[in-house]
Amino acid sequence: MMPSQALTVGIFAVAIVVVLMAILWVSDWLGGQHPNRNKNIPFESGLGANVTTHPAMPVAFYLLAVSFLVFELEAAFLFAWAVAFHGLGWAPILGGVGFMTVLGLGLFYEWRMGGLQWR
Repeated sequence: MMPSQALTVGIFAVAIVVVLMAILWVSDWLGGQHPNRNKNIPFESGLGANVTTHPAMPVAFYLLAVSFLVFELEAAFLFAWAVAFHGLGWAPILGGVGFMTVLGLGLFYEWRMGGLQWR
């Protein structure tokens, strides 16, 4: 990056911070604060603070959801690799095979540890 480009990026970053701070200051100045007892009570769709809106989700749901996100992201990487597969040399092909091997081992480990079971 040339020095003039770095200076331009730096000036742009400073301008963004200044504009954001100005927006926050103006909103605080115009909005004002009028705290009272009723405004400080948590409020959710007309329900009080002590009412539960829905039952808690089981932990197994979150574990399965995180596993899905991890393997879905890896599938996105593999899709880009597969699109360019015919134009690649041996090194990227071996790298992709190694990547899929690590993915398979991770999936096998998760399966053996019971991470894919709904408890």
